[in-house]
Amino acid sequence: MQTSQEKPQSPWKLVLIGLLALACGFLTMNFHHILRTTHIHLSLAQHHKTTAFCAFAGCKLGVDGSAIPESLPAEKSAEERLAEEKLANTTNALVTRICGSPAVDGYAHVVPKCLEDSPTAKWWAEYYASGGKQADLVVHIEKQADYDGLAVYWGINNKKASVEECAEHCKKHMPNTVDGPFKALPCNAFAFCPDDVCFEPDAHHHTKGDCWLKFTEGPASPEVNMRGVLPDSYRRRHPQAPAAVQWQSGVLLPPGVTLTNGTWGPRWSW
Repeated sequence: MQTSQEKPQSPWKLVLIGLLALACGFLTMNFHHILRTTHIHLSLAQHHKTTAFCAFAGCKLGVDGSAIPESLPAEKSAEERLAEEKLANTTNALVTRICGSPAVDGYAHVVPKCLEDSPTAKWWAEYYASGGKQADLVVHIEKQADYDGLAVYWGINNKKASVEECAEHCKKHMPNTVDGPFKALPCNAFAFCPDDVCFEPDAHHHTKGDCWLKFTEGPASPEVNMRGVLPDSYRRRHPQAPAAVQWQSGVLLPPGVTLTNGTWGPRWSW
């Protein structure tokens, strides 16, 4: 009885089987390393995406590379909101002008009652009524500047040694202590002459130490008569004017209220 002979295996088939076995062994031995390497690459890619997102959205990166949103500002307390509202109302009162520019017609039209009813004067009255003191106001001084205002204390022969001393006089001055058309108004501005003679385009002769105490509407935005270096156009109108303003001026403001650059008053065009 004959038996069929088995065909011999092809050598290429044996080689292929061997290679497959080797590949399976390699993958089995390095499976965890491959997974870890793949995870690292994915993590780096995610990190780059998160970094780019945070650069756009304004967040921070955590230790694990995740995005941490910036903390939102804390909600303001009722007291803080009230203080902000009070400061805003004060600032508004101290930049508002309802009676016009006093010097527009050489001070001929000025009505003291209008000034007494102005937001600025009313703020001062309420400040005094609530126990506020002139001494607690903040002094703002500008050299080489002349601020306009109405005299609550005449400056000629009211001699002071410095602009700071002049400011102190303003802080001590109280309404209804000196007679005059503006006696009911507080002192919130001042002007000091530091030179032997200080130029001013008016009829007075201003000499060293003169300290003018004034009231002005909107002291946080004062009307400026002169400032800094005087231009040729001004000196052509006033040949006796110096090259630069001699006067030193300032205002008193509550803490927190900012002195602005002000506006040019009519005297700048005299």
